Amino acid sequence: MLNSPVGDLPGVGPKIAESLKNLGVQTVEDLLFYLPSRLEDWSNVQKIQSLRAGEEAVIQAEIKKVSSRKSRAGRLIIQAKVADESGEINALWFGQRYLLGLLKPGEEYFLYGQKRLSAPLGHPFFVKKIITKPEVAPIYRSSAGLTQAAWRKLFANCRYVFKHIPEPLPAEIIKAEKLPALARCLEAAHFPTALNDVSPAQQRLGFDELLLLALAITAQKAERQKLKASAVPVDRPFLKEFSEALGFQLTDGQRRAAWEIIQDLNQPQPMRRLLYGEVGSGKTAVAAIAIASVLKAGQRAIILAPTTALAAQHLATFQQFLAPSGFTVALLTGEQKAGFATADLVVATHAAFYQMGKFSNVGLIIIDEQHRFGVEERQKLLTDIPQRHILMMTATPIPRSLAQTIFGSLDITYLRGKPAHQQKITTTIFLPEERAITEKAIERRLANNESGYVICPLIEEVDEATDLFSLERKAVTSEAKRLKERFPLARIGVLNGRLKEADKQKIITKFRQGEVDILVSTTVVEVGIDNPNASWILIEDADRFGLSQLHQLRGRVGRGSRASVCFLADSGSGEIGQARLQALVETDDGLELAEADLRLRGPGELTGLSQSGLPALRYADWADAERIRRIFTIAERLTNAGLANNPNLEKALNKYGQAAQEKTGRSTESQNLAV
Repeated sequence: MLNSPVGDLPGVGPKIAESLKNLGVQTVEDLLFYLPSRLEDWSNVQKIQSLRAGEEAVIQAEIKKVSSRKSRAGRLIIQAKVADESGEINALWFGQRYLLGLLKPGEEYFLYGQKRLSAPLGHPFFVKKIITKPEVAPIYRSSAGLTQAAWRKLFANCRYVFKHIPEPLPAEIIKAEKLPALARCLEAAHFPTALNDVSPAQQRLGFDELLLLALAITAQKAERQKLKASAVPVDRPFLKEFSEALGFQLTDGQRRAAWEIIQDLNQPQPMRRLLYGEVGSGKTAVAAIAIASVLKAGQRAIILAPTTALAAQHLATFQQFLAPSGFTVALLTGEQKAGFATADLVVATHAAFYQMGKFSNVGLIIIDEQHRFGVEERQKLLTDIPQRHILMMTATPIPRSLAQTIFGSLDITYLRGKPAHQQKITTTIFLPEERAITEKAIERRLANNESGYVICPLIEEVDEATDLFSLERKAVTSEAKRLKERFPLARIGVLNGRLKEADKQKIITKFRQGEVDILVSTTVVEVGIDNPNASWILIEDADRFGLSQLHQLRGRVGRGSRASVCFLADSGSGEIGQARLQALVETDDGLELAEADLRLRGPGELTGLSQSGLPALRYADWADAERIRRIFTIAERLTNAGLANNPNLEKALNKYGQAAQEKTGRSTESQNLAV
């Protein structure tokens, strides 16, 4: 019955069936789970004399006279004088010529609309719909050939099926979470008696959706525990000696993070861990300790970098860290392949994905800035070499609620704090009229041989004919020219994503070596540039960026011993943009900022999530962090109890997995693990 094609319902012909299919509705069950997008209150029946301007209401009125005219813009206006026992009012419709033959003087109609001020007509009643009876009406997102009347007929023809919807959740969860019965709240959503009747169904389906996702992730994490890997022995004397030879004092956070990873490597199951740390928190040193542990055990390691520039930087850094212990490091890119077959550590770009067959005895793979790699690329590593330890690293702050979902199959290490030598970054907002003051501050820093960044959202100015909304946004090319005039003694470099890798690396090297004073760039500098002498950054149109991205950009400075500053240019984009900038001024905690970004913009806009594999939710809300945490706890309990021996829950879980696979064209594992 529930699995019957929707075309079997009375009145559903091929055209309507095709329109439903375009909306993802193919079975009767799909139809029952297709919730209204909103409810309209057609039950608020008012007398004409009682109507209040701006309030939506229904009047039961008799048509006295019908006429039509054209507006000054040439639009058809239909006007009817209507009356009830309390008085008269002019009812207006725009277009809808057919009403001239439908509206009959002397007959009564229920008219749903709103009384509004109209200069030539006083306060007419603008009619939205002619309805059959006062009620709370469900309104559905539609498709070609599907009117609201057609939707209502569809549900009327299958109302008897609601009682056959199985309850997928165990009774103890329904009781503990005080959840309404699934069948009852679905029926109420489609046949509402009050304006909030959709809400319980959305809440209930959102809970089910998140629970099924959490169960899939929890089960896959349990499956990973069954895999076997080569355990890396913990050589404490060597690790102590190696850490002391790094040339700087490790922070408490670095010690804790390194120890978590070392313990993971020592297990006979493959490590799947995400290392999150703020920009400049010292993730590279932690990775070096993990790599050294693996190399000391006689195994090899690979670190994957998203860009050639970052790979070259890693090559120099890890050579410095590992060479004193006698370990070799080689670079593998599309153009550089010498020595990688025998090196202890291979620093590679995407080229490594096509050379994996040539690597032997690899015990650890590290993916730096993991979100810069595609979901499929990361999944390829997990499926092609499931027995190897994998560490992913990111500086992109992701709200904990999302991290638990996106990386639910991973163990997460949070690297807190920064090395003692790094200075706190002062963040300040300036308006267009305050630019002269800001540039004077930059001038003083340049005179003190302090280099810095100017970040622009565009590479080139946008032509008025192509994008009116981008006219005021700063562009790298024009800004570099202006800065040269403003700071004639400064050496200015220009960087953007269109440059060839060799040209990018040349500019970055000059900047690091002090041959460039101001690096004018797009957000391409967000990852992979480490210049301790850079003490200031100016971000143009900062209110147009997301909080997480602004935080990443701010982290380009404050990496040395100089007091640093981040100048945020407020272009006046609105309250939300200004709220983001103010949040950045108030805290330098990336996780707090990511949570704020989630509240302000939603998950689809967060930096890094486009490549996360984050599943699209139909009913639930990613911003409901507390609920997500609670649901994952429930999922773990159910998984440990074998899904509480509930066949409906297992069926729902399988159906969720199939839907995810059909929707994304990827494997369920890739969709749910999202790593």
